[in-house]
Amino acid sequence: MATIGVYDSGIGGLTTAKVILNKFAGNDLYYLSDNAHHPFGNTDEEKLKEIVRAGIRRVRAHSDVVVLACNTASSITDDSDVIRLLPPLKENEEDANDTLVMATARTLNKLDCSKTFKVANTPELATLIEIQASLSGTRHSLSMDELIPYLTERLHQFIGVEQVILGCSHYLFCKRQICEILGNVMFADGNENLCKELSKHVTHQPQYAAKITFDFTSQREDKKYKEILHLLLNE
Repeated sequence: MATIGVYDSGIGGLTTAKVILNKFAGNDLYYLSDNAHHPFGNTDEEKLKEIVRAGIRRVRAHSDVVVLACNTASSITDDSDVIRLLPPLKENEEDANDTLVMATARTLNKLDCSKTFKVANTPELATLIEIQASLSGTRHSLSMDELIPYLTERLHQFIGVEQVILGCSHYLFCKRQICEILGNVMFADGNENLCKELSKHVTHQPQYAAKITFDFTSQREDKKYKEILHLLLNE
């Protein structure tokens, strides 16, 4: 039994926490939301590196293994002793002509995928999802329908793609809305690869009940995060 530390700038990492809790049941979870510095995607790179280093140190002090459930943080970290969430670009290069990549500007810039894949420009999306989740959570729902006009404006030109690579953990909240615009596309994200790496450090422990601890770098939002994670686990 281990404590798995998960780090993100906000609620996006809860989509990875859901996968971890399902695949590695019985292990404790420590989740650090760096809400003092959200959003990561538009932050100066050198400043962001320092922010992420501090976040990793804090998570490491409370856990046995550190998971960066944030593509942006994963793309800029120089710490090799963490498990990173990154979009599965190499695995999908053969289908690049039919594939759209959605990620933050920082992630897109670091991974330089625009030369290979179609790329959507959605710089405000992670923040909009944070806001909408806060509003929807009070109604015991994770509906992102309010973001359809924004997504339509940004994605309509890509109608016809067959696959969407989600390079930001926040964007997994919008799968249904993306399908309403682009049709029944297939999705890919980095969680499968992340779990392969995590399996080298922890095992499935279904005989134990997992303890979940939330921590924050700014104001505490325990109730919000517990509700969103509960909704994700019961989808």
